[in-house]
Amino acid sequence: MSLQDIRHGAETSGSGNGMGYRRETTGDRFSKFVEAAVERAAPVVDVEDPMVLKLSLMLRKVTQLMADDANRQVHQPEGWTQANFRICFALWVSGPMPPHQIAAAANMSRATVSAAIKKIIEGGLISKEPSTVDQRSTVLRLTPAGEEAVVRTYRSHIGLEHEWLQPLTDTERLLLFMLLEKLLNGPAAQEVRG
Repeated sequence: MSLQDIRHGAETSGSGNGMGYRRETTGDRFSKFVEAAVERAAPVVDVEDPMVLKLSLMLRKVTQLMADDANRQVHQPEGWTQANFRICFALWVSGPMPPHQIAAAANMSRATVSAAIKKIIEGGLISKEPSTVDQRSTVLRLTPAGEEAVVRTYRSHIGLEHEWLQPLTDTERLLLFMLLEKLLNGPAAQEVRG
């Protein structure tokens, strides 16, 4: 049995047509796209290890799908934009900070943070006060209403993440965590964070 057989399963007989036909899922379509990308790249790009391309495409796709799902099912119904939630979440995790530190903590540009702050303040979720360390700077902090909103939203967000990770066993989750941590501490990630 090949890896493809294992990944996609043997032809199923319970599909209702009696011919062993299995409906193609979104995952199947994307797997075909990944294979096509490797085939297309091989003659024109130096593809030393096709698995690198496959993993890169899959990581991006899973990240995109998880973010889109969280935005659709959790953040938008709660009235958040992705930027607003990330800013408030960074303040919830790390405590009061100046905007430039929020940008670094939330992995956002300073311009995006600056543009979002005004509306978050108007919404009563954060407050702005002068910095005690640098008189030219301000510090942002969550208000009690902001903290309540973050906790409520994050509770729903975690529930959704449990659904996403449900197919993995506890051991597979730990292994995935260790592998992602290794990538985050690798030389390429260190250089980007520079």
